[in-house]
Amino acid sequence: MGTRVAILGLGIIGSSLGLALTQDTGIEVAGYDRDSETMEKALQMGAVKWTGSLQKLSAWADCIFLCTPINTLADIARQAAQFCRKGCLLTDVGSTKQDIVRVFDELAEMGLRGVGGHPMAGSERQGITGADRYLFENAVYVLTPGCNTPRSAVEELSLLLRPTGAHIITMDAEKHDRLVAMVSHLPHLVASALVSMLEGQDEAMTLAAGGFRDTTRVASGDPELWTQILLSNRRLLAEQLEAFMEELTRLKDILQAHRSLELHEFLRTARAIREAMPSKRRGLSLAEQELVCIVPDQPGIIGALGSYLGEKGINIADIEILRVREGDGGTIRIGLSREEDGPTAVATLQSRGIKAWLR
Repeated sequence: MGTRVAILGLGIIGSSLGLALTQDTGIEVAGYDRDSETMEKALQMGAVKWTGSLQKLSAWADCIFLCTPINTLADIARQAAQFCRKGCLLTDVGSTKQDIVRVFDELAEMGLRGVGGHPMAGSERQGITGADRYLFENAVYVLTPGCNTPRSAVEELSLLLRPTGAHIITMDAEKHDRLVAMVSHLPHLVASALVSMLEGQDEAMTLAAGGFRDTTRVASGDPELWTQILLSNRRLLAEQLEAFMEELTRLKDILQAHRSLELHEFLRTARAIREAMPSKRRGLSLAEQELVCIVPDQPGIIGALGSYLGEKGINIADIEILRVREGDGGTIRIGLSREEDGPTAVATLQSRGIKAWLR
């Protein structure tokens, strides 16, 4: 008998987890969702092997993934705990960790083991129709054990998540929430504020070029989902907002006083920090080498790139369309798993008449 995994909540994260975990023949995956059509779809897609009630799955499972909206996690965890066998491993996929980790610590008194989890991957598409077996490939997956979490539970969950291809890291729940407030939640509010300033400004909308769209892309996130996320981290997010407003006030003073040297130093420092970011990585684990190539706009070109490199035993870790002109061509970024494959990859594409260079 393999590991029995129950996924409670079959939206994009839960169903993507199911698609990844079912690739391991040693894992049996079952699912529950309050929407019966979603459960039927999960069965058709192969995200789960069978479905059942929350009670039935909780009593059956060795490990339970809580994949419901963040404001329901605590209640679902307590409901499931009523039926779990002693030693069952509980984890979640919520974007903030302190609240659910406190619940897991409470449930330890019932003989259950809990580990907070946050796969830092997603899609602009919502629901099960956005499911992707490779959603977590090379993405950071943060585990946040609580005070009552045995080390064996973290090790067991890390092993269980291996089929997802995610890069597992472990940290304290409060540290996690403080960091995501800084690099995820604050940017979402800032992007939304920038876009809100364009309301009624038709001429400004016309002038909003790629740079503005790139800067504000995250403002396209689902408002209901992000309301829950931001409120769940409101204390630490408010601290980051305060620090950001202080920085903006300082910049306003620099501009009004025409302190050009200070402004230049601010911009220079910001650029240095930005360039030091791991641009070759999606989170903490991505490509070891990147190349850029210019390709014609024709059907099957991306597949052809994969074939050309695959013939040389070169694995693509990540691929992104940077720019495209319909009917002409586009620029594509390719991330490679091994740095040493870079020169061979460039030479291979160039031999096919494709302009390519290392980034």
